[in-house]
Amino acid sequence: VGREITQVYPTKKNKIGEKLLEVRNLGKMGYYADISFTLHKGEILGLTGLVGAGRTEVCQSLFGITSYDRGEVYLKGQQISIKNPKSAMNLGIGYLPEDRQLQGLVLDWGIGRNITLPALKELSNKGWLNEKKESTLAKKLAEKVHVKATSIFDLVSSLSGGNQQKVAVAKLLTADLDIIILDEPTKGVDVGAKSAIYDIINDLAAQGYGIIMISSEMPEILGMSDRIVVMREGRITKVLDKKDATQEVILEAAMSEGKEKEVG
Repeated sequence: VGREITQVYPTKKNKIGEKLLEVRNLGKMGYYADISFTLHKGEILGLTGLVGAGRTEVCQSLFGITSYDRGEVYLKGQQISIKNPKSAMNLGIGYLPEDRQLQGLVLDWGIGRNITLPALKELSNKGWLNEKKESTLAKKLAEKVHVKATSIFDLVSSLSGGNQQKVAVAKLLTADLDIIILDEPTKGVDVGAKSAIYDIINDLAAQGYGIIMISSEMPEILGMSDRIVVMREGRITKVLDKKDATQEVILEAAMSEGKEKEVG
């Protein structure tokens, strides 16, 4: 795409603020155990490990898709109970699933309607949708994430993988969120679209969102994360600051038997 590989990852401009989320000893029988970590305002927290390490399962529990058996979750210092995705979004937690086509988008709908889907209640009055207001919001958010299309009425199925992913991100931005969970956000997109998505993630962190980014791609984890949580077989084996993270250290933690709990 005409860029040096060093230009793929944007220069960081986020400022890490107060603690947003604290997970204490979260567990779900058969999937994960003793999961503890924190997420701060403006931080990109990378969650990595080998396939099957339990990363997605933990984040699905944080979004209420599945339940956890034990442990506690605190949001802005208050203990919360996440019963389902609707309650998670009401609490300010959003989730971008790994399979955007099956779980993240309605492919035979237009771009605009996909983007505004979470906000239809706010865009309606006594059950009647304000289509002008909906179109204005959809255009604004599509432009914000640089969706390449001729119209917001184009079918999502007509877009490239990268632009479909941008629509899925824009969809999250219709809600009033503090935390965004991104599960393999650049899976199946070309390197040019990856760079654009990285810019969007970097901008969201700079705006103060707390970002949890699940990724199996080592360069992506190293290039984007402020801190990195490594999992193996349903447990956290290491929590690393960006300055201490190398490919070798992460791979060793992803394949090790050890267990490390985060402190602070």
